[in-house]
Amino acid sequence: MNYIKEIVFGSVLGDGKLELPPRGKNARFGFTQGINNKDYFLHLFNTLSAIASNYREQSYTDKRTGKMYTSLNFWSKALPMITELYNVFYINKIKVVPEDLSLLTPVALAHWICQDGSFGTSRGLYICTDSFTRAEVNRLKNFLIEKYNISCSVHKANDNFRIYILAKSVKTVTDLVYPYMHDSILINFK
Repeated sequence: MNYIKEIVFGSVLGDGKLELPPRGKNARFGFTQGINNKDYFLHLFNTLSAIASNYREQSYTDKRTGKMYTSLNFWSKALPMITELYNVFYINKIKVVPEDLSLLTPVALAHWICQDGSFGTSRGLYICTDSFTRAEVNRLKNFLIEKYNISCSVHKANDNFRIYILAKSVKTVTDLVYPYMHDSILINFK
């Protein structure tokens, strides 16, 4: 179960969310991706099949643009393990970076990068952290430096802050996360 917890931890740093239902005693994990990320979505869903039993595909029209989009989503079962994560990731229903980052293992980092990573023009790697404060992003950056010796910095993008992993550290990251990355993402690391 720790492997699953690490995946959920990395996913909540990324595109995942946790929800504590009003009448429930345990939280659940939710994940949504656009149809263009279907391969990774199905990989994650199948990996978490012990805690998630079905997914759905839905189409919707973006009211701002009038464009039609299709997304995939699933929810896990409500579990004490997910509640533990909810309690460290949410303060007054707002997602924050936990103080304890010990679950930011290579497994968690791999899933975080699969969801929020993209290569910059100079072959460095950006990790989108747009929903977090500058202090939280700095804490994540410092953890990556201290724990994994990854050379990285924080870049401002509009009113948001993102982690930028320097090109010279991309190999370090690749060596850490390669065993846990899905093939649809690995192609970018070759």
